[in-house]
Amino acid sequence: MKKLSHRTITIMLTLFTTFCLINCTKAKDEKPANMEEIYKDLGVPVRVQTINFQEFNKELDYSVTVEGLREAPVYASLSDQVYGIKAQVGQMVEKDQIIIEFPQNNPQASYFQAKAAYDLAEQTWSRMQSLHETGGLSRQDLDGAETSFKVAEANWNSVQKAVHVRAPFSGLITDMNVREMERVAAGDYLFTVSQLNKLHGRIWVPENNINSIKKDAEVVFRWNDVEKKAKIANLSLSLNRDHNAFAIDIEIENTDYFIRSGVTGKAIVSIYNNKEAVIVPRNIIRRDINGQPFVYVVINDFAVRRDIVIGEESELNLEIKEGLKLGDQLIVQGYQMVDNNTKINYK
Repeated sequence: MKKLSHRTITIMLTLFTTFCLINCTKAKDEKPANMEEIYKDLGVPVRVQTINFQEFNKELDYSVTVEGLREAPVYASLSDQVYGIKAQVGQMVEKDQIIIEFPQNNPQASYFQAKAAYDLAEQTWSRMQSLHETGGLSRQDLDGAETSFKVAEANWNSVQKAVHVRAPFSGLITDMNVREMERVAAGDYLFTVSQLNKLHGRIWVPENNINSIKKDAEVVFRWNDVEKKAKIANLSLSLNRDHNAFAIDIEIENTDYFIRSGVTGKAIVSIYNNKEAVIVPRNIIRRDINGQPFVYVVINDFAVRRDIVIGEESELNLEIKEGLKLGDQLIVQGYQMVDNNTKINYK
């Protein structure tokens, strides 16, 4: 192999160095396009949303503990062992149905003595009525006999209620606190009767919200994953000083008896509803130096400022009363990077 001369090698190195310098200089002179130039050519990338009518509902929610619309705990009137229990928890009972029995021979009750006194007073009054009708008895004596009969009757009814403890009204046995042969004292709690087809609860509304709530407002009671229709039964007109709020009583439909007395849930009160509203996310609203709210819509591939009038507000969304119409293309992403008449790319 023929060796290259020193002169030839020097010429080749010089040519190579010159080529590298030319190319490196060229690469330095060609600066890459920046994002501003790219956006100017292709448009700022954005995402748009077509304006359609939606339902806008503004709500307030309050914690509430509910109980039966009518609910009555029943207590023992005398001390003794429970002789019999005639109903169980979950059973529907009628008004005056016997639920718990105590022994009739209880000394405190004087059951048999009260029955005898009642029978005698009734017979005496009946005879005196006959005598009075024939003129054999004065009106004063008849009135005395009637009074004695009514006293004996009241005493007999009281004794019966103490020995045969009855349901105060028709409803559901929701709690039974005693067992058969268990000894109780006078005043001890026995059982509870509730009407759970409707529930009652009270919420406390601060004064800054009270004017938003109307008597006919829609109310929903939510407990865990269950929702029940409710209504406002009573709306206080004066501030309760203990709670520093206004009392509102609600009634909840519970015909399936699913919600139990004593649970705590949320009462959600609807204070405004528009079934054909223009709604936009709160975060896309911008304001100019004068505080005027505006958004950007797409017209002919350009972002165009649209001044708006805001109506009602919720936590995440705003109702737009003026400035947007059905079918408008609203910029909902990338709005931070555009100004009026900025070219955009949303395809």
